Amino acid sequence: MKKNNKTIIALLLGCALLLSACGGGQGNAAISNDAVATAGSAVQGNTNPATQPETAKVESSAEETHAADPEESRVENTGSLSVITSVSDGFTVSGDVYTITKEGSYSFSGTAREGQIVVDAEEQKVEIILAGVTLSNSSDAPIKALSADKVTLTAADGSYNEISDLRPLRSEEESEEEDKAAGGAIYAKCDLTLAGTGSLVVTASYNNGVHTTKDLKVKDLALKVTAPNNALKGKDSVSVASGSLLLISTGGDGIKTEDSDVSSKGNQRGTVTISGGTIDIYAACDGIDASYNVEIGKGEPVINLYTDSYSPYTGEVVSSGGTKAYMIVSPSLYNSYKLFAAYYYNDDRSSGKWAQASYEMPCYSGRTTYYALSYTAPSGYDNVAFFAFTGTEASLEDYAAATGGGAVNGSMNAYLISSISGSSISGDYVSLNTSGGSSVSAKGIKADNEILISGGSLTIQSTDDAIHANNDVTLENGENGLGNVTVSGGSLTLTSGDDGIHGDNVVTIDGGRIDVVNAYEGIEGNVIDFNDGTVYIYATDDGVNAKNGSAAPLIRVNGGYLQVTTRSGDTDGLDSNGNYVQTGGFVLVLGGSSQGNMAGSVDVDGSVSVTGGTIVALGGICETPSGSNNCCTVVMSGQSFSAGDYTVSDGKNILISFTVDGTYQNGWIASDTFSQGSSYTLSRGGSSVYTWSQSSQSEGSGGSGSFGPGGGWGQPGGGWGPGRH
Repeated sequence: MKKNNKTIIALLLGCALLLSACGGGQGNAAISNDAVATAGSAVQGNTNPATQPETAKVESSAEETHAADPEESRVENTGSLSVITSVSDGFTVSGDVYTITKEGSYSFSGTAREGQIVVDAEEQKVEIILAGVTLSNSSDAPIKALSADKVTLTAADGSYNEISDLRPLRSEEESEEEDKAAGGAIYAKCDLTLAGTGSLVVTASYNNGVHTTKDLKVKDLALKVTAPNNALKGKDSVSVASGSLLLISTGGDGIKTEDSDVSSKGNQRGTVTISGGTIDIYAACDGIDASYNVEIGKGEPVINLYTDSYSPYTGEVVSSGGTKAYMIVSPSLYNSYKLFAAYYYNDDRSSGKWAQASYEMPCYSGRTTYYALSYTAPSGYDNVAFFAFTGTEASLEDYAAATGGGAVNGSMNAYLISSISGSSISGDYVSLNTSGGSSVSAKGIKADNEILISGGSLTIQSTDDAIHANNDVTLENGENGLGNVTVSGGSLTLTSGDDGIHGDNVVTIDGGRIDVVNAYEGIEGNVIDFNDGTVYIYATDDGVNAKNGSAAPLIRVNGGYLQVTTRSGDTDGLDSNGNYVQTGGFVLVLGGSSQGNMAGSVDVDGSVSVTGGTIVALGGICETPSGSNNCCTVVMSGQSFSAGDYTVSDGKNILISFTVDGTYQNGWIASDTFSQGSSYTLSRGGSSVYTWSQSSQSEGSGGSGSFGPGGGWGQPGGGWGPGRH
């Protein structure tokens, strides 16, 4: 387990989180947060600076396009299941079970209630053509490839095909031996391609919809998959080139990869690639969950993702047999040990089961910060002990510290480690109540290395982060995940209960259009670069947040257009735990605290540098540019900015224009269009509201940097609340 300090966000995320001591089972009053804007409020303000393209608007310009539901054009297939092939000795048949043993193309049609198509062809290539098939099975996967080099499943042109896995929901034992249990309605232990210009409807009640232990590719066909776990799972990779896909997971992820090692041929495993098609994903958990990269673009795909409460299909989340539980530790303890784990056992302590805990989110009590580590508590055990390790393996013989063990407390879902002395852990059971929020990962797109978006149209509505890249994961290739998000093209419309875009490391915007319609924090990363593109953000907390990480926190604007709007209150438009640097582009900040103490339009722990471009920052004044290398700045402390169209002119030309929707107190502007010795007029609707002579590098008052650091603690006082990462 890689240890890293996490940025602590003490404001609540649209849900109440309660952590109380065990005595009596009664908790303190939960902190609530009413700072959730409606999606309709979106970005409050339309900006038309001189350098901004005319196409820039507040609302997303992307047209809403959805995948078709092939079941709406359902055809009743008739006749018994039969096969046509030129390889007459290439298969055997027993009742309605067809077993293919040789390379070739096999065309099936007809229906079978308890039928099955099995491929057992060693290292050979097999094509299965579905030419009007209705196939179901209540004891095994209806289509199963046990051995082959590659299997292509083709829906014939104009055909309608249904595959139904009628097995009951998987048990804990079956989930732990998924390969033996054939964990999908369509299941393969080889590379699998779904293709054709017909329709394929896959319905699973047992586990995954389509699952291969190798590479999964989809192209051309109209595909609908409904499953209690993952809709599409390729352990090594998933690629979608074209087609119309409707993917529904009632208790898992929409698209998932699992491996992150390197193949014998030198190929990195674990990437989800979407280069075309129209894809709708409804998932109880993550829309896309990649063990390595997510790469979107090239063929301009249209992707719509809805997770958790945004999906009308969300049911009970599928787990690997057990319930979600937590270990709560202080940051200092978290960084002192490499592994925390719970050991569940009955009378025979030597035959128990380990549950390793991993970091999920920070939480706090007053101003004391803790980390919540989550794990799946197995069922069927009476006792539990909690352990801390200096190594990476959980063992009853080799551990750093442990509790004495005792009965499982079924009324509490967390154990708070208060101290570790020698080899003894002291603590107490507590209750971590996530009512109103999700206790599982419900991100739109998640990757353990990088997310690369170069084109297409993406609409994401997620309970958790809309886009999230990790760098706290040790990959199977021996490296740590990079935690980078790069957007170089496309159109993104994001609604999130947490962050719009989150990269544990670097977030880079090189192009495209991004509309963060509503989020707790708009864009968060360690280093955030805006190089090109058009970005609109509405956030209920910080608009753009550079947190602590492997590098010095930094928000850097080199080009493009960025507009950030935050709700009123203890919020920041641009919040850097390090520096803010601008060399070009146009930035408009609307909001942040009007007080300019520990929150405001631009709030940094370090310095503000603007050597090129223009920034208009309305709201509380924390820090402003200082130093002779910066562009000229005017600080308008006490100036009120009401709704309207604003311009800045030098008496001859309009240099800057922007639009305000709402009222903001205080503001400052830094721009490379200003020069010392010149006079300027700020006008609203053609009427002058502020004039000044730029006799020095900085004119006006306020923003000396003495107001305190950025980041803040959020809401002070009692009770427990979460932060999110």
